Amino acid sequence: MAGLVFFASFGALSHGAEPTVRPNIIFVLADDISAKDLAAYKSDNPHGIKLPMIDRLAREGVMFQTAWSSPMCGPSRAMLHTGKYPYKTGHFENEVAPETPIWRDPRHTLTGRVMQSAGYKNAWYGKIHFGGTPADYGFDEYCSAQWWDGYDGPHQAPGERHAGGHMYSVSWYWHPALLADGKGVPTTPEDFGPQIESERLLDFITRHKEEPFFVYWPTYLPHMAHKPGVPMAAPGSWYYPDVPECDAEGRPTGKKIAGSLASNMQFLDQKLQLIVKRLEDLGILNNTIIMIAGDNGTPGYGKGKFESEVALRVPFIVWGPGLVKPVGPSPVLVDFTDILPTLAELGGAKKPDDVSGHSFAPYLLGKPFVPRDSIFMQFDNARWLRDQRYLLDGNGRFYDCGAGRDETAGWGELEVGHPLGSAGPKKPGVGYKDVTKSTKPEVVAARRRFEEISQKFPGPDYEDPATRAAWKSFRKRSKPVKVYRPDYLENEVP
Repeated sequence: MAGLVFFASFGALSHGAEPTVRPNIIFVLADDISAKDLAAYKSDNPHGIKLPMIDRLAREGVMFQTAWSSPMCGPSRAMLHTGKYPYKTGHFENEVAPETPIWRDPRHTLTGRVMQSAGYKNAWYGKIHFGGTPADYGFDEYCSAQWWDGYDGPHQAPGERHAGGHMYSVSWYWHPALLADGKGVPTTPEDFGPQIESERLLDFITRHKEEPFFVYWPTYLPHMAHKPGVPMAAPGSWYYPDVPECDAEGRPTGKKIAGSLASNMQFLDQKLQLIVKRLEDLGILNNTIIMIAGDNGTPGYGKGKFESEVALRVPFIVWGPGLVKPVGPSPVLVDFTDILPTLAELGGAKKPDDVSGHSFAPYLLGKPFVPRDSIFMQFDNARWLRDQRYLLDGNGRFYDCGAGRDETAGWGELEVGHPLGSAGPKKPGVGYKDVTKSTKPEVVAARRRFEEISQKFPGPDYEDPATRAAWKSFRKRSKPVKVYRPDYLENEVP
């Protein structure tokens, strides 16, 4: 794909015309979901979750077949907010972050501030991972799950019921702790956090229909909830929450639907349907772009894992009638550092200096586009790299993927959600081929090239004063990942 230029028609804005109004943008970030779990990505999987709205977005928009997040949510969000890889942010692990949070670090210009600079009205609903409030990240309005004085609901982490406690100090779902524009939102055991967030989101786009807006909805769904009073590592301590049954207008009926990965995603999908309907009713659908992505792989299958791309390959779909060319499944490679520069270009904002990502806005808007040759990721002391054919994983294994875009192909048990380590024998000749120990000149040359590229991205500096204490604490519980390297590389690549 190197040097290849993509062209696409501009739809309602064809013949070279530029949009006369900056597009509204809604970015929905689902928490803990692999691409392979959605029917849109794996239609032949009987266990794939069918989601009417997301399936439609995938058909009528751009469904990136290979989009990479980090293996864990914290580093993914740091990349989303800064457009930079972990070696530039210091967010190499969920539990390893610089002492100065990204919203206070003058080295970073965050996504929200970039959009504000272009005249956008910004709103944030849902998860806040790094402390502060969304206002600190450049958002004008917000409603996030955070402790506030007067909150009387349950908590997920004993001893953390106070301001400044981590995100498990409150309930995200039933009887949630919600902070909206600096004020606590009283809730009851019958209130469901994502329901309230979605209602506020609809109100925001209604009030701001006459001006460009950027909505960021990092919903907790379908992240599992944690049982209070139970150690987080204990079996059965995590569970998918029940979700409200809602009528066609999105109003809760008073009944609940049993919690599961599927029911959580179906609840989110219904809210997306309501967002699209509201945009249509307001007459602004054709000037709005909706993006939906996952922040890392599904727990038990991919999240936090180093083999293949099970932790990294997440759904990433972009849709915008009148603006985004209907492509359907797309071979273009993207990763989370690409989000900020893409949003900046779509919104007419200046891209910050020193970002790692590559804007794919031209591809969405039907302009000439040179895609990335490869995508990259790092986590702990491991690195991943992928081009259109080969994949280097976090364990140092090397794969010839051919034209494949599904890491589960050939692993029968993977198709129903089992992790790679328990998937049993792989069907020969199907899916990614492990060529780690191959001595074929073509493979050896590709492996050398990948190693040389990946080494251009520095790994963790364990003595960096900004993260030294965090690494020391983390290493008491976790040993460094052992990365395999073939003999012929040992003396060639540092």
